Amino acid sequence: MLLIATIARNFKGKNMKKILPFLAPICLFANSCDELVQESVREFYKSDRNLARAINLAEQATDVCLKEGNTEQAITSLINGASMCMVNKEPQKALELSQRALELAANVSDKLLLARSYHSLGAAQKALGRYDEALANFQEALKIYDNAPNAPMNDELICIKGIASAYYLKNDFDKAHENHLLALNLLDITPELSGNELVRSELLVELANDLAKLNQKDEATQNYKKVLEILNGKEQNPRARDLLERANKGLNGLN
Repeated sequence: MLLIATIARNFKGKNMKKILPFLAPICLFANSCDELVQESVREFYKSDRNLARAINLAEQATDVCLKEGNTEQAITSLINGASMCMVNKEPQKALELSQRALELAANVSDKLLLARSYHSLGAAQKALGRYDEALANFQEALKIYDNAPNAPMNDELICIKGIASAYYLKNDFDKAHENHLLALNLLDITPELSGNELVRSELLVELANDLAKLNQKDEATQNYKKVLEILNGKEQNPRARDLLERANKGLNGLN
């Protein structure tokens, strides 16, 4: 999801004018790498999106980009396609696209693309229950993020969340708690992220879940209640509503 969001931001304004106004004929006439990548992202973000079409466009973009010799854009499209497959509940296909991205990324100079390929592969493996492999790939991504001066902090945060989630699913709640704390600390020290109430609330719910499993009920209760305070009155937001439900469910489970 990281690259999709980045591309969507970059295509706002004058760059969006390059995209044909009619969606149906795009596949027939948009034969350049950039146009297909753009249209795939546009389809993904439409309110009435067709995920199968968005994924198909991402795959077309990959092939065209490779023919044009634009390997980096091909990798970007593969990672985008993998993210779309995850949303579409197709983790096996996401795995295949991520593996292809990683193979290509090993031969380009942009290390962030390599990190994102590892990250994407780890996410697919986690969804498939291959937790040890997922952790290994998340850790490879994190090493690159840590050493890349231009690595977006949001990428690193999501990677750490993935590590924490994989440990939780492995029933290693100490490690899950350790990494959720690390993610929360990263959120606190990153100005562009620290004010995001939804991200903070999600981390607090996950941290509380760890604490509940570790039988630290008082600390878990405090974190669940923090979420209820932060998101009070924001029930109209679907994501906020889901987090409030998770926090209430967690509280009820402690009683």
